[in-house]
This record gives sequence, structure tokens and C-alpha cells, in this order.
Amino acid sequence: MADTVYDVTTFEGSVSPHTDIGQVINEIIADIKSKQTDQNTRPGAAIYIPPGHYDLLTRVHIDISFLTIKGSGHGFMSEAVRDDTSDTRTWIEVQPGSSHIRVKNTDGNVEAFLVQRDGAPTEVGRLNGVVFQDFCIDGVADTKPYVEGNHKIGISVQSDNDSFRFEGMGFVYLTQAMLVKGADACTFTNNFVAECGTSISLTGASQVAKITNNYLISAWAGYSVFAENAEGILISGNTILWACNITLINSHRCNISANKLLSNFPSLIALTNGSSENLISGNHFRRVYGDGTSTRYDDLYGLVHISGDHNAVTANQFSFSVPAADITPSGADPTLILVAGGDRNYLATNDISANLDVKVVLDSSCTKTKILYSAEESQLQAYTDDYSLVATP
Repeated sequence: MADTVYDVTTFEGSVSPHTDIGQVINEIIADIKSKQTDQNTRPGAAIYIPPGHYDLLTRVHIDISFLTIKGSGHGFMSEAVRDDTSDTRTWIEVQPGSSHIRVKNTDGNVEAFLVQRDGAPTEVGRLNGVVFQDFCIDGVADTKPYVEGNHKIGISVQSDNDSFRFEGMGFVYLTQAMLVKGADACTFTNNFVAECGTSISLTGASQVAKITNNYLISAWAGYSVFAENAEGILISGNTILWACNITLINSHRCNISANKLLSNFPSLIALTNGSSENLISGNHFRRVYGDGTSTRYDDLYGLVHISGDHNAVTANQFSFSVPAADITPSGADPTLILVAGGDRNYLATNDISANLDVKVVLDSSCTKTKILYSAEESQLQAYTDDYSLVATP
């Protein structure tokens, strides 16, 4: 192979990758840095993880750009299926496979992968073009609701970054799967995340991230997607099940479209703290009742919760099916869409199917809200007169 392509199973490191793949990858990164010393010739490298089971005892510390770490399959297998049985003797396999990393840190750190380069000004510490692709990060053991859980983090990016990619990865039994601070043009696509406290977090501030075509499942007490101070996120084509919670804080001009959203709890999408000019369109919202643990919100919070200006909620399907006895607070009419505050928010051509009397609610601080074919007159509960309504016939 070229001297920029490494295989963890053939690299002559101090330990076997099956014993501590973290130590091996750190030694590979040190080798890359020792060879790429010229400012004008630092192409980075690729690290390949063949199918197999690898224990990670030492946190991987990535502080170089243009590094690809890739395996041959996300290897995901749901650990939650074991909750229903203690007898696995007839099973064909009992743990994740393909390129499978078991996070068993013994070095006192909680992250499997930390991406961070120290430096000031920001441009010195900024990292570019790091890719995680086609392998499984397994926290090994945890219990619902996975927060705070075992405190393990799959990938934590703590330096400002540009054009990172997380593709085809599997994550299971982690408090946080992917935590990225200061992201610019970051891509999350085709990942399979389940039984993790939070699937994807964009902290600090981010711009034009893409979150597309992922399975994000069972973030019981955390978030499916969390972003603060974000600009222009695209969240599209995802299947988010059983505890869907997309929360954007002070985030603007984001597009949440064409997703399948299913939850046992309210707040499937929340735009808060002045999040404005966002589009929520063409999604299927399904609210059901089932097991799981969440005490964050009651049924007055809304499946969609908006606090900001000029947001549009258009052409979505709402399917609500929860026994009356399981609504909180008891006896309340559940809220589908709550406009908690803001100016000129727009709700149009949303279809509602529900087994109970459900409401679209406008709080008193809302101004100039427009509602077009998104609620029957009896379904609108307004605490303000500053709105326009064309009721669903």
C-alpha cells in the first residue's frame, strides 16, 4: 500500500488492534505526522479497519486534517432486543459485526474518538476533511434511557471544522453518538444510530450542515438531533423512530423536510429561543403510546413547538393515536402544533388524523399568524386575536 494508506491489522504497532485499537490508531496518526512535515504537502491518510471485533481501551485523538477512518460495514445490531429474553442460545449472532469497535476505555476518558487540535487564532486549530465511514462504535452495555447512561461518547469534535463527513456508521449504547462543535458544511448520512442518549448534536454554532437518510432510533431521554445557533441545516429523508426529538435553539433558515417521524412522546420538532425563517414541510408525524422513558414534556407542548418568527409549517401529515387515559395532563386536549411566540408564522395545508380532539394552539404573544387549511375551527385554540384563519372544511 502507499505510505498514506494504513491497515490496523498489518500496522506494526505496540499492541494488537484487537487488544486496543485506540492505541494502534494513535500510533498510526503519530506516524502520519512524522512523515508529513511540510506545510505544502500534507495530504492526510486513510486508515482501514477490516471486519472483526476490536476493543478500544485508549481514546483516539485526531489532530490532523484529511484523515479518513473507514471499515467495511456499520455492523449495527440492536442490543435492545435482548431486553425481552435472557436465552440467546439459538441466535445466529449476539453482538454487532463487520468493522466493530467495542468502547471499553480504561484511560479515564469518555470519548472513543476525540477530534481536537489546539491553536490560536481559530484558523490554526481548525480541522478539515475528516471522514468516519462504515464501521460500528459500540458502548457495549447500557440501560434506558441512556442519559446519563454510561457517559460514553462515540465521536466528539471539539475544534472548529470544515467539510467533515459521518457516513454509513453504526452507533449503539452511547450517551452521545456524534457530538460536533463549530461545524461548517458537515455531512451526516446513511448512519444507523439506536439505543443512544442523543444521536447528533451540533453545539457552539454551525452552518449548512446536512443530516440526510439516517436511521435515528430510541433517543429516549436525549435528542435525535440537537443544534444551537445553527444556520441553514438541511434535515431530510431521515427515519426517526420511537422517541423522535429534533430541537433547534436560536437556529435560522433550516429545512426539515420529507422525514418519517414517530414518537411515544410530544415534541417531535421544537424551534425555540427565537429560531426563525425555518421550513418544516412534507413530513409524516406519527404520535403513538408505548413503552420508554421520557418526562420532558406533556401533551400541551405540541408535536411541533415554535418560538420564533417567519417559520413555515406546510404540507405535513399528522397521525395521532394515543389512548385518552394516557394523555398528560389528564383530561387535556393534546396539542399538535403550538405557536408559543413569534411574528408571522405560517401554517398551511397540513392534514390531521386523530383519535381524540386535538388542537392547534396560538399563545398570547403570537402576532400575525396565518393558518390555511391546517385546522378546523373547533381545532384552533387561540389566546390572541392577531391571526388569520382559513379553516379546513
